[in-house]
Amino acid sequence: MVKKKGEEEKSHDECVKAIADELRRDQWSVKANISGVEKPSKIGEFKPDIEATKGCLRRICEVITESDFKGDKKRFMEFKNYCDEYDFRLYIVDEKGNRRQIDPKTFGKK
Repeated sequence: MVKKKGEEEKSHDECVKAIADELRRDQWSVKANISGVEKPSKIGEFKPDIEATKGCLRRICEVITESDFKGDKKRFMEFKNYCDEYDFRLYIVDEKGNRRQIDPKTFGKK
């Protein structure tokens, strides 16, 4: 069965909203790249899914689907290098819409 792009996007946006809501409950000021809320600032050419601040802390979160990196090692390495420089949270959303946070330093290693 081929998954429709719209279903994957809906799952992605629902996950972004859930993470943003969790951060707000923990007293973070949150901007999210979904409809109906203030959008995060661009970082270079990149616009993160979530930009959250709490006092002097700044957190960047990105939600991806498993298909985002399949076979694209260059794109994965760009993300990994970016993650290493910031307090960057990376989440994977599987085909069932479940999410899990991963450590960018160990992503892809066995």
